[in-house]
Amino acid sequence: MPDTSFSTTPFDWLSDLDPVFAAQESWMNGSYNNQVMFHLAYKPEGPFSIACGAGLLAEHVRRFRFSFDIISHLGHITDARGRSVFQESYLNHLQRLRLRVQVNVAPEGMLLLPGEPLMIVQGPLGQIQLMQSAFNRLVWESSHWATMAAYSRWKAGRWKEEDTPAAPAYPFNPGGWKIRASYIGGASADEILNNVGKSMREPFKGEGLVRIEQAPGEPLVQIRRLFKSNKPLGDVWLTQAHEEVASVSRTKAVFKDSVTGKPREVQMTRFQNIYQPVLVKGHPVLAPPRLGYLRQRMLKQTEAFHHENLKTYPHGWYM
Repeated sequence: MPDTSFSTTPFDWLSDLDPVFAAQESWMNGSYNNQVMFHLAYKPEGPFSIACGAGLLAEHVRRFRFSFDIISHLGHITDARGRSVFQESYLNHLQRLRLRVQVNVAPEGMLLLPGEPLMIVQGPLGQIQLMQSAFNRLVWESSHWATMAAYSRWKAGRWKEEDTPAAPAYPFNPGGWKIRASYIGGASADEILNNVGKSMREPFKGEGLVRIEQAPGEPLVQIRRLFKSNKPLGDVWLTQAHEEVASVSRTKAVFKDSVTGKPREVQMTRFQNIYQPVLVKGHPVLAPPRLGYLRQRMLKQTEAFHHENLKTYPHGWYM
């Protein structure tokens, strides 16, 4: 992957045309408007991951449009025989496109366990395919850099800082997003500078945008994190059907613990729904975040979990 760390040029989303080709294919075969669900999966090399990039995604949707210049550029891309690779009817479709994708994402700085997706995406297949590069670049890669920075602090046992350092300036490109994510993950100024020259690792098998086959009542759409005061007690995985019937007023929850395979009852004082809307019918609903707050959220999360054995931390499907 080329190093764009020090470039101040905004990222060229047309540098990767594979998602556009995939979206054109679904347009041609008529599946582009099928309602589908995807998870954005990240497999941490340590015991947890740190969600990051939701603010970037909201800002991207506010900025990006299939303008005349972009459509014209796509229309001039040709194959070896000099023929346009994108059909005129599809380019006309892009010009008229109105985004209708629902994106729920873990808040930036949130600690997630292995197997818990960074993001849940629902909407028309063709639109989700068009957004694949943005999901990977803005959320998946940001989460990787934030996780690496947070894990470094985790191993050193550094949960607190007296004064939160000022957020660094960053350009709206992969190098800048790396700086932003490293800061949210708790990296020091020196560590952020060291990260600038590092290359992004290749995704592991099963990472990235993964389509979820929607058998009735099966896909995970929400995770409820249970607490006693500030102590995390367990993560309850909910399908759409579960979320509609799971009472928000109860002080206990029963779920099948994925670690032991047995039912587990947990008494709680409060819970938190992990996945929050970033895009509702294609419209960004997340206010621009304060990066210092997101950094402190990460530190509070890792401090709350550092007494837990994350390999045996209870999590599983609601019963």
